[in-house]
Amino acid sequence: MLMWSPYQIYLIFPILGAVAGAMLWLSYFRRIDILEGERVRDMMVAFVIGFLTPSVAVWIYKFLETKGINFNGLLWNDFLYAIFGVGLTEELVKLAGVFIAFAVLKKSINEPLDRLLFAGIVALGFSVRENFIYYNNYGSQIITGRTFISSLTHIINTSICVYGIYRYSMFHKGNRYLNAFVAISLAVGSHGLFDFFLTQPVIGKITPFLATLVYLAGINFWIQMINNCINFSPFFNYKKIGSLTALYRSVLFWYMVLLAIEFCYGFYYKGFMFAANDLLKNILKEGVLISIVLLRISRLKISKRKYFPVKIQIPIYYSVNDDEDFRLLGIPIKIRGENRREFRFLEYMGKDIYIHPVSEKNTLVKRSQRARLLKKYFLKNDVVIYLMEISGEDDHKDIYLLKPLTRHIKGIDNSYPVGILMEYKDPALFQKEHEHMPYKKLKALEQVYLVHA
Repeated sequence: MLMWSPYQIYLIFPILGAVAGAMLWLSYFRRIDILEGERVRDMMVAFVIGFLTPSVAVWIYKFLETKGINFNGLLWNDFLYAIFGVGLTEELVKLAGVFIAFAVLKKSINEPLDRLLFAGIVALGFSVRENFIYYNNYGSQIITGRTFISSLTHIINTSICVYGIYRYSMFHKGNRYLNAFVAISLAVGSHGLFDFFLTQPVIGKITPFLATLVYLAGINFWIQMINNCINFSPFFNYKKIGSLTALYRSVLFWYMVLLAIEFCYGFYYKGFMFAANDLLKNILKEGVLISIVLLRISRLKISKRKYFPVKIQIPIYYSVNDDEDFRLLGIPIKIRGENRREFRFLEYMGKDIYIHPVSEKNTLVKRSQRARLLKKYFLKNDVVIYLMEISGEDDHKDIYLLKPLTRHIKGIDNSYPVGILMEYKDPALFQKEHEHMPYKKLKALEQVYLVHA
């Protein structure tokens, strides 16, 4: 009969946690790479390369320690070591792994997103090995936090480095050397600040809040980079991208798996009540943050060949554009990017469709008219607007604007996307100034819904 030692049983939970954490982000990469998916074999190669890189970081840390360079509790020492010791070391080590992966997989890199994808997987391999050590040392009750925060932080910072290095070749933006220097500096600084705020109570107990801000800004930065890579893909296809509306579901599934592993760990070692209380505590502690992460990583701003400047922002903002996701104490709050209802319109881009009025009272649109979505715009504060052509009698065509409706929708939205038909009296001015134009300068006409022809 096979007998397992207590330590072998203990190891089961870190192993399961590390594997589930890896699967969470690998499944995300698989789903977001919808235009031209990568082979699982290539993804595994990048992951293994990343898994080996922490050994190099450990050698560097041991060397620095022999020179007396380490955390010692002093403010300036720990600040400098967090950036130039931890941040610089780990980002350069991961970057070396990325270049090795790119050399091995060069035939598979044929669109901008591939560089961020393989770079992210290398960083994931690094973080999974690091996470296993933490689970082994501190217990598996920290699985969800490490997976969503530490792993994603590694992925984000490595992606920033790679985006900067290849920004000029992918988008012809900026100077190739300055891009690389700024991006690597930003990634190293972000990594170092995140670690510093977690370990050094600069402003007391609320210092970890600063780490959370760095983390949230990094997530928004990362998704903006992914967004630009998708927009510039040579395989760009609105129909394929339109099917990404439930991108968060696979991440949510693996999050539930991670919670189950944490619960089983607590139940095995401390009993049911401890496991239940610990699970509830983790959900309450991390729930809001993880909800924001889940929504932001599933939202893009899609427009073919459209480059959006990458800005340092947090993923949520106050909205006055009738497109909020929820209200907090009466304040309208939106997660950046297009939500599910806005995203559905991509499936209709450039196709012959029918447009119907939601209400047949005082309508400008007849019961059923042919139409076509011609172009997509983003107004001030990223309000999504489509240019729509409606065919009338004698082949006469009228041009309107269409804003996806995201609030107060009943019944019909389950089958067909609903929007607000709008107009602006000066089309030339709209074309020129739309990026700085408040949505409420447009005139709302009526609600309509779209149907495939």
